[in-house]
Amino acid sequence: MEVEDNVSPEIERIIAELQKLKGMTIHVGIQNGNAKGAAGEEKDTPADILTIAGVHEFGATIKAKNVSNLAIPIADKAIGKSPRDFEGLFFIRSKAGYLFGCISPKRKGAPKQAGRPKDTKPRLHKPGPGKPPEKNEEDIEYLFILFPSVDIPERSFIRAGYDANKDVLEDACKKAVAGIIFDSWDALTAANHIGMTAVGCIQMYLNTPSNFDKKGSITKATSKWPNSPLVESGRLRNSITYVIEGG
Repeated sequence: MEVEDNVSPEIERIIAELQKLKGMTIHVGIQNGNAKGAAGEEKDTPADILTIAGVHEFGATIKAKNVSNLAIPIADKAIGKSPRDFEGLFFIRSKAGYLFGCISPKRKGAPKQAGRPKDTKPRLHKPGPGKPPEKNEEDIEYLFILFPSVDIPERSFIRAGYDANKDVLEDACKKAVAGIIFDSWDALTAANHIGMTAVGCIQMYLNTPSNFDKKGSITKATSKWPNSPLVESGRLRNSITYVIEGG
């Protein structure tokens, strides 16, 4: 009587796939190039998102380059534009010392320097409770507030998102190993499960406003998502991906 050994090949398969999984590294965050999203779909990260992610993850001081001040949009029509895009733009300083870039239909076509105070550098104020002066009879429209630099606070979403979800990620690793042993998963399928879980956890962490410092009053005033510190267009959240290396 000949007995067929069906156990040894399966054990060898399991050992081989576990060894492959052990040799893999899963990089989760904002990748430079092609990667996979929360559903395993292929994604390519826009170059500017790498910079934006780094600024929020670690914080940064952004300083004006080749100009005296940064022009921060405070009106919808100014978002994505610069003061040079508005004909007849002039400058007004508030009583609190804030410098604003403005337009007015009564000054249409006027030189950009019209109404600009001699002291063009704003006093050192952080964006805060300061508001534009009340509109006067000229019907002035305030488009920009100007600062020599802006401090962006650290709002870690990758490192903090990982730390807040260690239990979930541990369960994902256990499921990946169980999948190899009991469900005939290969190492790549197991690694993809871990990667997709990690991306989903970080995206959920980023989506939760209470995890971060609130937006400043100036950013909040022009934001489509004023109560979500790291959500504006969804591009940052959707750029969280993973890459599998090795194996």
